[in-house]
Parts: sequence; structure tokens; C-alpha cells
Amino acid sequence: MSKELVFAKPDAIERKLVGKILSRFEEQGFNIVKARKGRISKELAQLLYPDSEAQLKGMGEKTLASMSARGEMEKVKEIFNTTEPIEIGKKLNEWNRIYATSADVIAFIFEKEGNAPKMARELIGKTDPSMAAKGTIRGDYGNDSIYQGNIEKRSCRNLVHASDEDRAEVEVGYFEKYFF
Repeated sequence: MSKELVFAKPDAIERKLVGKILSRFEEQGFNIVKARKGRISKELAQLLYPDSEAQLKGMGEKTLASMSARGEMEKVKEIFNTTEPIEIGKKLNEWNRIYATSADVIAFIFEKEGNAPKMARELIGKTDPSMAAKGTIRGDYGNDSIYQGNIEKRSCRNLVHASDEDRAEVEVGYFEKYFF
């Protein structure tokens, strides 16, 4: 059995989608180990959205690709004051932390046979809801995009956070220590 941290973000709670999201996980054989509603602290948000170079670069590159796909590259400098992926990633992390701490979330630690983090990420869909496949949580219920978040200088409201495979154990530990 492997564990995965998932939390329904403020937009999922606001839009009353938590039950539908939870049902998707249960239908795929995920078992709830722990669940709690509450506000993420600034300290926990800092741990969740770390400023590692690889993470920042990846976020910045996704944003540049999203803006490029829409033919809006000239807006990147206006929004972020840079075109450097790592600097863009830093701003995105700041927005993610602000959003994650802005209202209650509902956090779950799930357990499942096999690679729970990989299976959870597949169930949730791509980070950008506008690019997520139908049949995934973000593809079916998402109504935002990375592009729109960038234009409005805020985090993309993509309903759910799920740990990446390489961070699942660490993030489960963070939540067990600072949230549950």
C-alpha cells in the first residue's frame, strides 16, 4: 500500500465539488486514511510549494508554453517582469501560497495498492484544467486555466492539489505533522 496526499482547494469547496471529487477517488479504490477541513498555515504552504530550482523552472516553463500556445508571449514580461522560467516560477509559487492559505481546504491522506501518487495524478488530470482530458477531475469540473490565472496575476484555480510521486511521502509527513 502506498499513500498519497490530496487536498480539495478553496475553489472546490466554494463550488461544492468535494463530494464528487472524493467519489472519484473511492471509485478508483483509494481508501481514506485521514481527512480534515482547515486552513493551511503559511509555514505549511512554504513547505508544499518549495523554491527548488527544478520545481520553479518547470512551473515557469509550463507558463511560458501556455502563453505561447495562445500567442500571448508579449504579455509575459508585463505580468511577471521577466521571461526567465525560474523567476516566473517564484511568482507562481507566491500566488500558490497565497491561494492555498486564503480559505479552508479539505485534506485527505489516501492509501492504495500500487503507486497511489501516480494513479491520483492520472485521475486528477493536467495542472491546467483547460488542457485536462475529459474523464479527469480537472477536465470534467475545472473552469479556470493557467492563462487566465496569469492574466489576473493569481494562482490557477484547479480544484485539487496532489503530491507528485517524488514528494508524496514528504508531503504526507508535512500534513501529519502540521495539519492533522
